[in-house]
Amino acid sequence: MNNYFTLNRVAEGVWAAIVIPGSGALGNAAIVDLGDMTIVIDTFCLPEAANVLRQKAEERTGKPVKYVANTHFHGDHHFGNQSFTDSIIISHARTREMLAQDPMDVEVWQKALHKQLDELKAFASPDPRVQKANGYEILDKEHLIAALPSIRTNLASITFSDQMVIQGAKRSIEMRSFGGGHSKSDSFIYVPDEKILIAGDLVLGKAHPAIMYGDPVSWISIIDRLQNEYEIKQVIPGHGNVVGMESLQEMKDYLKDIQKYAKQAAASGDSLEQWLQKGVLEPYDEWDMSHIYEWNFTWLFNQLKSNHT
Repeated sequence: MNNYFTLNRVAEGVWAAIVIPGSGALGNAAIVDLGDMTIVIDTFCLPEAANVLRQKAEERTGKPVKYVANTHFHGDHHFGNQSFTDSIIISHARTREMLAQDPMDVEVWQKALHKQLDELKAFASPDPRVQKANGYEILDKEHLIAALPSIRTNLASITFSDQMVIQGAKRSIEMRSFGGGHSKSDSFIYVPDEKILIAGDLVLGKAHPAIMYGDPVSWISIIDRLQNEYEIKQVIPGHGNVVGMESLQEMKDYLKDIQKYAKQAAASGDSLEQWLQKGVLEPYDEWDMSHIYEWNFTWLFNQLKSNHT
């Protein structure tokens, strides 16, 4: 047991590192034993958590981590790269390009994070589930602010455009991208022998996805392709617990329903605040990370309003 994540065996040679809310690790990771080599997918938000991840990967597989793959450019999936100094980092070419174009300025980042932290602390909701989720977000931000001066961006030395396969002695992995949905460049990893999807933030485990950085229409199309082109038994999501194939449809339903609801709200003539007072849209009010619902709805509502002015 450690303070950052629980390590769950999903299948032979595949483990999910599921973050502990409020620990600062923030985004899930995964370990795959290919037989003669080990790959880690995503590396958390904190180098300290990534240090533990590397240790656990070596313990479980009995070999050093040869490869690290990053699913997209958001920091909670790659800030821990620096803990894998002897590993080869892989990402989509667009992901590397975006990180290279946006070098980390610690002073600017800390100023922005403190502003976000103040807003989170001022946030109030009558829903105890939303308040609990917001509390975890505050803890995660505080951990990141403390760690930020020590974080360095480690870029991929190997990139791919559409697909890359790594063939091991026991199993292979397939790294693919169908474009941007959650972010401007999303990748996923498929383990064909075990039929496991390591989804990054394209699919979450009953948790609210952050949609205001991406393109929800394209996101739905990506999930359509995943459903049609892959046989999936289990999903290691970017956030939330390990889930099954049904999680892909649940994510599509969420993206469709919140867009439809926001469109209805924007056309009603009522204010954003009036609609937010209605609470989290059912049936997603039971999902984790429920504070993100307000971010999503606000972003969609404002976009729709601006398009009609």
